[in-house]
Amino acid sequence: MDIDARIIKAGGPDLGSFLALAVSSWRSALGRELTGVYVHGSLSTGAFNPRTSDIDVLVTTRALTDRPANERIHEVHRAMHGWGDDRWADRLEAMFVPAKALATSGVPRIAVLELHPDEGFKVQPLGSDFMIQKRILRQQGITLFGPRIAKIVAPVTTGELRDAQIGTLREWWLPQLEYPGQFLKRFYQAYAVLTMCRALCLLATGEVVTKPEAASWATHGPYLEVWHPLIQSAIAYPGGVQTDQRGATLDFIRFTLEEAGIGHVTPSS
Repeated sequence: MDIDARIIKAGGPDLGSFLALAVSSWRSALGRELTGVYVHGSLSTGAFNPRTSDIDVLVTTRALTDRPANERIHEVHRAMHGWGDDRWADRLEAMFVPAKALATSGVPRIAVLELHPDEGFKVQPLGSDFMIQKRILRQQGITLFGPRIAKIVAPVTTGELRDAQIGTLREWWLPQLEYPGQFLKRFYQAYAVLTMCRALCLLATGEVVTKPEAASWATHGPYLEVWHPLIQSAIAYPGGVQTDQRGATLDFIRFTLEEAGIGHVTPSS
């Protein structure tokens, strides 16, 4: 399997070998049900940070994976931790989706197997962010196995992107204001700030950009001037002087929700 130069540039030959072995293992686990393996996210857009970024992979199948298939996928993931460099297995974020879900418009009402670095495996409904992932896959996705990704992903309009961003803010970020324990972590504060920059950029411009590009956009011009110190601190993470920014981060999320036309709740602590 030829490994895209973007992968080697981002993580070196070891990351390329890890992904090649992952594809081979998923093919063994799923057999003819496996139709494709694709890389998206920061690894495909050139914004990958070896210290902090996840490895975003979408695996396409002929149909929804069933319980026996999910168990075999779990076994594959457990084996990954014996492949040498554990950091790649620890950072893998994967989704197992029927190929037809990419070819149709909108977000199908289906629950799929997902792997998250901090939460492990879950079977859960596709969220609004699936539309944003589809846009990145169509424009910048890396094909590891199967038909070229741009040929199978349906186009996503600017209006659909904006709706998806608002939906993601409502589904994922609004509830966190009620239970803000995650924001005690400095890493999560920085992540949230850069994600809000990305959301605001998409709402303002209609474009999906990387977090570094969004942060650069946010720190130029008067629109977000009051937030520039917070954003600069997030850009610098983990370097520089990193003080706790929990309160300012939560305020920035509230501001972003208001800009998106979403009401917010007052944190309970």
